[in-house]
Amino acid sequence: MSAGEEGSTSSRKDSTLDGVSTVEKVTVSLPVELLTRIEGRRRSRGASRSEVVSDLLWRGWRQVETEDREAQYRDAYARQPETDEERVWADTAAGYLLIDEDIASSTVGDGATG
Repeated sequence: MSAGEEGSTSSRKDSTLDGVSTVEKVTVSLPVELLTRIEGRRRSRGASRSEVVSDLLWRGWRQVETEDREAQYRDAYARQPETDEERVWADTAAGYLLIDEDIASSTVGDGATG
């Protein structure tokens, strides 16, 4: 972290869970309401504060990565949207899938033996 960033790190590293080989201790300031919620989750799960915070941060990070991928997809699609020909092909393929699904569902429970 740069000098202007909130929080500090120590040089102590430990082994951790989830296949991550090292951890770094950090100090961060949290709103009281957030810390209260974290502590409630910690108590209900019987976990350490570090486990709860790490789990929540990883979940949040995966959400951010998903949002980034979706934004990249939208940007790429905006630059090169599907053509009329591609839309017709997709509608035709979807129609075939629906027909197959209707046929499969109509034969279930009709007493036919195979």
